[in-house]
Amino acid sequence: MKTLTKIIIALSLAFVLGSCGNDEKGPVVSDAIVAEWHLVKVSGLNSIPQVYVNFAQNLSFELYQKVGEGRYRKYDGTYAVAGSVVSGKYSDGEKWGSEYEASFDEAGNLVLIAQNGSEEVCTYKKEALSDTDKADAIVVTKSVEDGPRFL
Repeated sequence: MKTLTKIIIALSLAFVLGSCGNDEKGPVVSDAIVAEWHLVKVSGLNSIPQVYVNFAQNLSFELYQKVGEGRYRKYDGTYAVAGSVVSGKYSDGEKWGSEYEASFDEAGNLVLIAQNGSEEVCTYKKEALSDTDKADAIVVTKSVEDGPRFL
């Protein structure tokens, strides 16, 4: 009986310790963010720039943005997810303008809230940019080559 009690206690302890510190939000956010997203809303803006971002499983991203007329500009780099905070760096070493608190609304849209003091809220719908627009995009490799980057 003592042995059975010790086994039950050991199994219970292993179960409890295995579940401690398991941050449900981290893995859910990091797995769920992997997709192509289209910017559909920005708090405080009536005119929204055309922005698409693809977060890949290997922690790389591609950002396509078009402000006004003309072709999309393509930027790429890497991103990281720590809990529910997403941050990134462009391939030229330039950091994003902010880290973002990431969550998902009832419709499954990705909501990114800037953590740089602006509290800007950006909502992205799961939607891919057309292959034609991707192929026609101007690849930007240095921050001095183009205007401001969206992220």
